[in-house]
Amino acid sequence: MTEQLIALLFCGLLVFMLGVYLLFAFRNLLRLIIGVEVVAKGVTLILLAAGVARQGIGFIQSLLVTFILVETILAAVMLALAVMVNKIYGSLDVKLLSKLKG
Repeated sequence: MTEQLIALLFCGLLVFMLGVYLLFAFRNLLRLIIGVEVVAKGVTLILLAAGVARQGIGFIQSLLVTFILVETILAAVMLALAVMVNKIYGSLDVKLLSKLKG
């Protein structure tokens, strides 16, 4: 493995761990959404490093484009839910969502 591949993998793992920290450290809904997006970007970098290591760039690129599209749709749905939670409860605190029992 070359130094560039190791650096790409290391950066991917670092970004992934930063996203996991954001998911566990905060209770604000917007910060959780940002954490999910950061985790997804870390996974994208790790997948790219795996594709470079196996010399399968064409397949990995098509997989990453699909992953980015799904990630964008997920972000739009999560942000729409955050807007509705803010409209109903007046706050983005996740503890208020524990009242939702169904």
